[in-house]
Amino acid sequence: MVAREMYQMIETFQHAIERPAEIVKDYPVSSMLVVFGVGLGVGLLLSQALCSSMLEPEPTMSERWQRQLMGAADRVLPASMSRQLHQYAS
Repeated sequence: MVAREMYQMIETFQHAIERPAEIVKDYPVSSMLVVFGVGLGVGLLLSQALCSSMLEPEPTMSERWQRQLMGAADRVLPASMSRQLHQYAS
């Protein structure tokens, strides 16, 4: 019983491997274009994921001014007022 099931699994596996090979033989150009498109898509996704983590957008001038003003206010104002100011700014 177990040997028969094992034989069926091996047969199914071999058929699953042979089927794509037959399709590639029948449609070589289409297969090449599909693989090229998949590779291009995966490459774009990977490059986007890698580059977005390495490159942060440069802050705008208003964002830089806001940081400078908040830093100056933090040095002058008491801590409770500074926290309140940060809550309004965010």
